[in-house]
Amino acid sequence: MHSPEEALKRTIQSYDQTAVTYAQRTTKIQVPQQREWFIEFLSKPAASILDLGCGPGRDTLFFLNHDYRVTSLDLSTGMLEEARRRVPGGRFIQADMRRLPLPGQSFDAIWACASYLHLPKQSAGLALAEMQRVLAPGGLLFLAVKRGTDESWREPEGPGPRFYYAYYLAEELAGKVAAAGLEVLSLSENQSQVQFHPDGSPVYWINLYARKIT
Repeated sequence: MHSPEEALKRTIQSYDQTAVTYAQRTTKIQVPQQREWFIEFLSKPAASILDLGCGPGRDTLFFLNHDYRVTSLDLSTGMLEEARRRVPGGRFIQADMRRLPLPGQSFDAIWACASYLHLPKQSAGLALAEMQRVLAPGGLLFLAVKRGTDESWREPEGPGPRFYYAYYLAEELAGKVAAAGLEVLSLSENQSQVQFHPDGSPVYWINLYARKIT
């Protein structure tokens, strides 16, 4: 049994080990509606965006191709190596989202797609506080997490790669975001057409858009 912090460490190590195959798989999974709404809510050409938990750089590349100024952050060395290979013009930083090495009020928007969900819930509030800190007044936040009610490993105990997830209900996530000083603009759920839990049940995603209260 791992403590939550050890579970996060193991998850990052697993991403390091599987970065190449993960990148090959997830580049085929696009999120056009989420990106479209993000751009509509942002409504600012050439805005500065923090891709928080950027993985192999799929969304970083999209935003750069749409003329946004992008800084990308991840904790996994393997993911960052893959991102730099795939997006040679990107700006990538290795860091923990609970302790961002970035100045306050320095971004117009934060895109955190499928990254916040790996944080142990006992310290996830620190990450939201950091997001609020680095957002400019009126700045936009997007969070995508998997729907559920617990914290658990996706894979059974074993020597291979394992990934720890913190699952949320929509109201729970919205409450945490509001408590961090952000106004929720939109909260919705969608069923993935390509992702399934190990037991074969469908994965449901919660998509939250919020704005920093000025």
